[in-house]
Amino acid sequence: MEWMFLVAANRRARVDSRILQVLDHHMVPVQSYASSRMGNEIRISFMAEADEAGALRTGDLLRKLQDVQSVDWFASQEGLCRTLALFKVMCDQESRLPLLQVISSLDAQVVAVRPDCVAFEVIGAVNDIRGLRESLLPYGLVETVSMATAMVRKEAAAEIPPDEQTNEKQPVIATQSKGRLECGIPAIASKMSS
Repeated sequence: MEWMFLVAANRRARVDSRILQVLDHHMVPVQSYASSRMGNEIRISFMAEADEAGALRTGDLLRKLQDVQSVDWFASQEGLCRTLALFKVMCDQESRLPLLQVISSLDAQVVAVRPDCVAFEVIGAVNDIRGLRESLLPYGLVETVSMATAMVRKEAAAEIPPDEQTNEKQPVIATQSKGRLECGIPAIASKMSS
Protein backbone atom coordinates (compact mmCIF):
# COMPACT_ATOMS: atom_id res chain seq x y z
CA MET A 1 0.00 0.00 0.00
CA GLU A 2 1.21 3.52 -0.76
CA TRP A 3 1.56 5.89 2.20
CA MET A 4 2.04 9.64 2.08
CA PHE A 5 4.23 11.17 4.78
CA LEU A 6 4.27 14.85 5.75
CA VAL A 7 7.13 16.05 7.92
CA ALA A 8 7.53 19.53 9.38
CA ALA A 9 10.92 20.38 10.85
CA ASN A 10 13.00 23.33 11.99
CA ARG A 11 15.19 24.70 9.24
CA ARG A 12 18.57 23.52 10.40
CA ALA A 13 21.55 22.08 8.58
CA ARG A 14 21.28 18.44 7.51
CA VAL A 15 17.64 17.82 8.50
CA ASP A 16 16.97 16.44 5.01
CA SER A 17 20.09 14.28 5.28
CA ARG A 18 19.05 12.79 8.61
CA ILE A 19 15.58 11.95 7.32
CA LEU A 20 17.00 10.32 4.20
CA GLN A 21 19.52 8.44 6.33
CA VAL A 22 16.72 6.99 8.50
CA LEU A 23 14.74 5.96 5.42
CA ASP A 24 17.80 4.35 3.86
CA HIS A 25 18.96 2.60 7.03
CA HIS A 26 15.54 1.03 7.57
CA MET A 27 15.17 0.24 3.86
CA VAL A 28 11.94 2.18 3.44
CA PRO A 29 11.03 1.91 -0.26
CA VAL A 30 10.57 5.62 -1.04
CA GLN A 31 8.94 6.22 -4.41
CA SER A 32 9.23 9.99 -4.37
CA TYR A 33 10.59 12.71 -2.11
CA ALA A 34 10.30 16.50 -2.03
CA SER A 35 11.20 19.23 0.39
CA SER A 36 10.48 22.93 0.51
CA ARG A 37 11.67 25.67 2.79
CA MET A 38 9.53 28.47 4.18
CA GLY A 39 11.09 30.84 6.66
CA ASN A 40 12.50 28.83 9.55
CA GLU A 41 10.63 25.66 8.61
CA ILE A 42 11.20 22.77 6.23
CA ARG A 43 8.28 20.79 4.84
CA ILE A 44 9.17 17.33 3.58
CA SER A 45 6.79 14.97 1.87
CA PHE A 46 7.39 11.55 0.44
CA MET A 47 5.45 8.53 -0.71
CA ALA A 48 6.54 5.06 0.34
CA GLU A 49 5.32 1.53 -0.27
CA ALA A 50 4.69 -0.21 3.07
CA ASP A 51 2.16 -2.14 5.09
CA GLU A 52 0.39 -0.40 7.98
CA ALA A 53 2.94 -1.59 10.56
CA GLY A 54 5.82 -0.37 8.38
CA ALA A 55 4.18 3.05 7.99
CA LEU A 56 3.69 3.31 11.75
CA ARG A 57 7.32 2.33 12.39
CA THR A 58 8.57 4.88 9.83
CA GLY A 59 6.47 7.65 11.37
CA ASP A 60 7.72 6.79 14.86
CA LEU A 61 11.35 6.78 13.73
CA LEU A 62 11.00 10.18 12.07
CA ARG A 63 9.35 11.70 15.16
CA LYS A 64 12.43 10.82 17.21
CA LEU A 65 14.74 12.93 15.06
CA GLN A 66 16.05 16.19 16.44
CA ASP A 67 14.38 19.29 14.92
CA VAL A 68 11.35 17.33 13.64
CA GLN A 69 8.22 19.17 14.79
CA SER A 70 5.52 16.87 13.42
CA VAL A 71 5.02 13.78 11.29
CA ASP A 72 1.74 12.84 9.66
CA TRP A 73 1.04 9.92 7.35
CA PHE A 74 -1.97 8.46 5.64
CA ALA A 75 -2.82 5.90 2.97
CA SER A 76 -2.98 7.36 -0.51
CA GLN A 77 -6.65 6.39 -0.90
CA GLU A 78 -7.49 8.60 2.10
CA GLY A 79 -6.42 11.65 0.15
CA LEU A 80 -7.14 13.53 -3.02
CA CYS A 81 -4.22 13.20 -5.35
CA ARG A 82 -3.40 14.90 -8.64
CA THR A 83 -0.18 14.46 -10.58
CA LEU A 84 1.40 16.90 -13.00
CA ALA A 85 3.78 15.26 -15.45
CA LEU A 86 6.03 16.79 -18.08
CA PHE A 87 6.76 14.44 -20.99
CA LYS A 88 9.12 14.64 -23.95
CA VAL A 89 8.37 12.30 -26.85
CA MET A 90 10.81 11.83 -29.72
CA CYS A 91 9.06 12.04 -33.08
CA ASP A 92 9.62 12.83 -36.73
CA GLN A 93 7.54 14.79 -39.26
CA GLU A 94 5.25 11.83 -39.98
CA SER A 95 4.45 10.88 -36.39
CA ARG A 96 4.11 14.45 -35.06
CA LEU A 97 0.53 15.09 -36.25
CA PRO A 98 -0.97 11.87 -34.77
CA LEU A 99 0.94 12.53 -31.55
CA LEU A 100 -0.39 16.10 -31.32
CA GLN A 101 -3.92 14.77 -31.87
CA VAL A 102 -3.50 12.32 -28.98
CA ILE A 103 -2.12 15.10 -26.79
CA SER A 104 -5.04 17.42 -27.57
CA SER A 105 -7.57 14.65 -26.85
CA LEU A 106 -6.08 14.33 -23.33
CA ASP A 107 -6.51 18.04 -22.55
CA ALA A 108 -2.74 18.22 -22.20
CA GLN A 109 -0.80 21.44 -22.68
CA VAL A 110 1.87 21.41 -25.40
CA VAL A 111 4.97 23.08 -24.03
CA ALA A 112 7.40 22.80 -26.96
CA VAL A 113 7.48 21.45 -30.51
CA ARG A 114 10.96 20.81 -31.88
CA PRO A 115 12.03 19.13 -35.14
CA ASP A 116 12.80 15.89 -33.28
CA CYS A 117 10.44 15.97 -30.28
CA VAL A 118 7.27 17.26 -28.64
CA ALA A 119 7.10 18.26 -24.97
CA PHE A 120 3.80 18.52 -23.10
CA GLU A 121 2.36 18.56 -19.61
CA VAL A 122 -0.69 16.72 -18.34
CA ILE A 123 -2.54 16.53 -15.00
CA GLY A 124 -4.27 13.38 -13.74
CA ALA A 125 -4.20 10.46 -11.33
CA VAL A 126 -0.86 8.69 -10.84
CA ASN A 127 -2.08 5.48 -12.48
CA ASP A 128 -3.45 7.45 -15.44
CA ILE A 129 -0.08 9.16 -15.90
CA ARG A 130 1.71 5.80 -15.83
CA GLY A 131 -0.78 4.40 -18.36
CA LEU A 132 -0.31 7.44 -20.58
CA ARG A 133 3.44 6.93 -20.56
CA GLU A 134 3.00 3.31 -21.65
CA SER A 135 0.56 4.27 -24.41
CA LEU A 136 3.01 6.85 -25.78
CA LEU A 137 5.84 4.35 -26.22
CA PRO A 138 4.77 3.36 -29.77
CA TYR A 139 5.21 6.99 -30.89
CA GLY A 140 8.87 7.09 -29.96
CA LEU A 141 11.26 7.39 -27.07
CA VAL A 142 9.35 8.79 -24.10
CA GLU A 143 11.15 10.68 -21.38
CA THR A 144 9.31 11.72 -18.23
CA VAL A 145 11.17 14.92 -17.52
CA SER A 146 9.39 15.63 -14.24
CA MET A 147 6.48 14.35 -12.23
CA ALA A 148 5.00 16.04 -9.15
CA THR A 149 2.03 14.93 -7.08
CA ALA A 150 -0.03 17.10 -4.75
CA MET A 151 -2.08 15.37 -2.10
CA VAL A 152 -4.43 16.46 0.64
CA ARG A 153 -6.60 14.37 2.99
CA LYS A 154 -10.26 13.93 2.02
CA GLU A 155 -11.74 13.93 5.54
CA ALA A 156 -10.38 14.31 9.04
CA ALA A 157 -7.58 16.29 7.45
CA ALA A 158 -4.33 16.84 9.24
CA GLU A 159 -4.33 20.42 10.37
CA ILE A 160 -1.79 22.92 11.47
CA PRO A 161 -2.46 24.93 14.63
CA PRO A 162 -5.18 27.60 14.39
CA ASP A 163 -4.18 30.99 13.14
CA GLU A 164 -4.00 33.19 16.24
CA GLN A 165 -5.82 36.05 14.56
CA THR A 166 -8.74 34.20 12.97
CA ASN A 167 -8.85 30.88 14.87
CA GLU A 168 -9.36 29.14 11.52
CA LYS A 169 -7.63 25.88 10.70
CA GLN A 170 -5.87 25.41 7.39
CA PRO A 171 -5.31 22.11 5.53
CA VAL A 172 -1.90 20.62 4.98
CA ILE A 173 -0.93 20.19 1.34
CA ALA A 174 1.84 17.83 0.33
CA THR A 175 3.77 17.16 -2.81
CA GLN A 176 6.21 14.67 -4.05
CA SER A 177 8.23 14.63 -7.20
CA LYS A 178 9.92 12.18 -9.52
CA GLY A 179 12.39 12.65 -12.33
CA ARG A 180 15.27 15.01 -12.72
CA LEU A 181 13.41 18.13 -11.67
CA GLU A 182 12.12 18.47 -8.13
CA CYS A 183 9.31 20.75 -7.22
CA GLY A 184 7.19 21.10 -4.16
CA ILE A 185 4.19 22.95 -2.85
CA PRO A 186 4.75 23.76 0.81
CA ALA A 187 1.99 23.33 3.35
CA ILE A 188 0.07 26.48 3.97
CA ALA A 189 1.61 27.98 7.07
CA SER A 190 -0.25 31.26 7.26
CA LYS A 191 -2.94 33.11 5.41
CA MET A 192 -1.85 35.41 2.68
CA SER A 193 -2.58 38.96 3.64
CA SER A 194 -5.05 40.59 1.34
